[in-house]
Amino acid sequence: MMRQLSNFFHYLLIIPVVSFRLVRINRVLKNLKEEVIKNPDWTSIISPKDFDLRLTQYVQVHSLLDFSLCGLAGRKMSNDELKACVYFCACLPLYDDFFDKSDLTEKEIKYLMNAPHGFEPKTSVQELFIYLLRVVYQNLPDSDLFGRYFEQLYYGQEESKKLIDPDLSREEVEQIAFQKGGYSALLFRSVLKHPLIEGEEKALYQLGSVGQVLDDLFDLWDDLEEGINTIVTKFNNDFTPVFNKYLHEVEKLKVSFQKLNYEQKNKDKFIRELMLMVNGGTLCGQHYLKLQDKNGGVLDIQKIGREALICDMEKRSNWLKMIKQSILNA
Repeated sequence: MMRQLSNFFHYLLIIPVVSFRLVRINRVLKNLKEEVIKNPDWTSIISPKDFDLRLTQYVQVHSLLDFSLCGLAGRKMSNDELKACVYFCACLPLYDDFFDKSDLTEKEIKYLMNAPHGFEPKTSVQELFIYLLRVVYQNLPDSDLFGRYFEQLYYGQEESKKLIDPDLSREEVEQIAFQKGGYSALLFRSVLKHPLIEGEEKALYQLGSVGQVLDDLFDLWDDLEEGINTIVTKFNNDFTPVFNKYLHEVEKLKVSFQKLNYEQKNKDKFIRELMLMVNGGTLCGQHYLKLQDKNGGVLDIQKIGREALICDMEKRSNWLKMIKQSILNA
């Protein structure tokens, strides 16, 4: 009870801080868009509403996370670090499309990632990706570390192509998902100047693993419709084991960061901020379980329908629920 009361008062301070950080993040994002729209071909890429939504979500979530990771180390995020983070976030929707919608070979994708200054673009999408990635490299503290994690993310992305195989075991699906999520978190950490301490790489890998499951929770309908195996789609009528798995991984995440040799007050603050993101997945899982209860204890998504499955985190009511949940479990 005392912990929850303490959390309540801390969140009264954290929410305004997060709002201020979003102002800084959105300012850099606005500058990025103003640069991009100077090129008519690039404007046509970023202007569609669904792309802009993906871009904004990538930028805000990952930049807020890097702000929190700086706070964990007891320091503020520099303008260079924020710029590298925002511009790399803008690369990600384009990067995803290289795997899903382009005819680039494996060799070409790897070369494009590691040597943006030497790659000759064939399309406006490649041209924009190179422009953004060059800005990232100009603002990195350690381009070699960034490049190593970027390569590991590439291998994780390649492995994820196997997720369309219906015969994959739960363990195989988990390994692929955690690899992709884990190296994604490490990649975003590598844009920050302070060095990794003992145990931090493992904690960040766990953070990315939880982030991947969180994404998969919200993508349940689409993944089942497209025949993509995820940790979240691996259930047989009863969604409870999947939700419990998520909660278990979240607890492992909290423990892994509490073990790090940072100041205790910074670790506590980091976990409080982190839970604001993680509990989006908690609310989504709770939403599915309520639907399951209403459907006689079976989560039959075809019968329930896509509309009912939506857990809209843009709603003010859901934001308040997420804060309340964070007060309870941070």
